[in-house]
Amino acid sequence: MEHIISPAALIHLGALLYILGFLVRDELLLRLLVLGGTVLYILYYFLFPETPLWDAIITSVILGAANIWVLFKIMYERTTFALTEDERKLYDVFSTLNPGQFRTVLKHSIWHVADGDEVLCTENENANRLYYLLEGSAIVRKNGKEFAIDSNKFLGEISFVLEDRYTATVLAKPEMKFVEWDTKVLRQLMAKNASLNNAIVALFNKDLAHKLAVSHQ
Repeated sequence: MEHIISPAALIHLGALLYILGFLVRDELLLRLLVLGGTVLYILYYFLFPETPLWDAIITSVILGAANIWVLFKIMYERTTFALTEDERKLYDVFSTLNPGQFRTVLKHSIWHVADGDEVLCTENENANRLYYLLEGSAIVRKNGKEFAIDSNKFLGEISFVLEDRYTATVLAKPEMKFVEWDTKVLRQLMAKNASLNNAIVALFNKDLAHKLAVSHQ
C-alpha cells in the first residue's frame, strides 16, 4: 500500500470526496461521496501510523455505519421495493408522486374490503374522507339519479380539492376493495411538505382533467 499511494494523497483524496459531497444537492450522491471519504480516512488511520489510530478508526466506523443506514433509507424511499402487488397498483395511480412521497401517503391509508352495501359518502355532508376504488364497483346517487362506477377511480376527490361537501352519495358494493384516507391528515402532510403538496395537487388536476375530457366524448 505504501508504494501505491502516499499518506498525503490518501488524505487529500478523502478530503476531496468530502468537499464534492458538500457541493452536490442530491442527498444520495452526497452521502456516497462522504462515505467514500470516510473509508479513505479509515485506511489512512490503519495503515500509515506506526500503530493504528484505533480511536479515530472506531469513530470513523461509527460515522460510516450511520451514513450507510441513511443511504439504505434513501434508496428504500426511492424505489418500490417491498411494496405489495396492490400497493404497486396504487402507486401506478399516484403517478405524480415519487416512491418516497407515495410511501408517506401510504402510511396514512386504510385498506378495506366491503362486507355489504356500505355508505362511503353522503351528498352535501362534510367531506372528511378520500377514497380510491381499487377493485369491484360502487353505486353513485346524485340529484335523484343512480349509476354504477367500476374500479380504478377516486371517490370524494372533487370535495377534497375544493375543500367542500360531498357532491354525491357513494355506496360500496359487496367485495369492493378500496383505500381510505382521512382528508384532515392528508392536508396536514401536504402543509408540511411543499413538494408533496405540489405532487398531490398535480395528481388531482390530472385526474379531474381526464374525467372532464371523458365526460365530453
